[in-house]
Amino acid sequence: MTLLSDATDAKKFDTRVIERNVQRGITKAEDHEKFQKELPDDAENAEYVSLDTLIADNSN
Repeated sequence: MTLLSDATDAKKFDTRVIERNVQRGITKAEDHEKFQKELPDDAENAEYVSLDTLIADNSN
C-alpha cells in the first residue's frame, strides 16, 4: 500500500487537480502556495524559441 500512498501524495499538488483537491479538503491552498515557492528555479534548463522559428518550421 505504500507505493499507492506515495503516488497519491506525489499527485496532490498536480496542476490538473489542485483546484479539486482544495475544494474537497484534500489539501489547502496555503500548502500549494508553499509547495510552489519551494520548487527549484529551472530557468537555466529552458529552451527559448522565437515564434518566427516555430512558424518557419511548420511551413516546411
